Amino acid sequence: MSHPRSTLPSRTIAAAALAAVAFMVCGISVALAHHSAAMYDFTKNVWVAGVVREVRVINPHMTLTLAVPSGPSHTRDIQFEGHSVNNFYRAGWRPGLLKVGDQIKVRYNPRKDGRDGGFVNGFVAANGKEVAFHVPGAEAAPPGGTTPR
Repeated sequence: MSHPRSTLPSRTIAAAALAAVAFMVCGISVALAHHSAAMYDFTKNVWVAGVVREVRVINPHMTLTLAVPSGPSHTRDIQFEGHSVNNFYRAGWRPGLLKVGDQIKVRYNPRKDGRDGGFVNGFVAANGKEVAFHVPGAEAAPPGGTTPR
């Protein structure tokens, strides 16, 4: 049984429209999945020393969890994010430079809302190697690090 000629073009148009909507929805979800860096105050630089709990240098950006001192015998975990693998590599990072358990210093731009964490723009690894991005107004690593605000 053959279909009338008049329904075939309308089905083709409907299928094309459905495909276009599907592509738009997928594109929107991908765009929304990557968030903005607007939550960080790029006019301020803070240093903190701590122990690496987790580090992932992957695209689209790195993530770091650092255990920092919180009282005489306690620590608290602070989550950071930072540049892409490519940017870290150009700044001197290499795989294996940061390992879980390493004592490091991190330079970061704090969150605007005052909560713990921030955007990593440099660090000093356990072996003393400094990896840093040029940030106007940022100082070199302070001796011994500092504690977060």
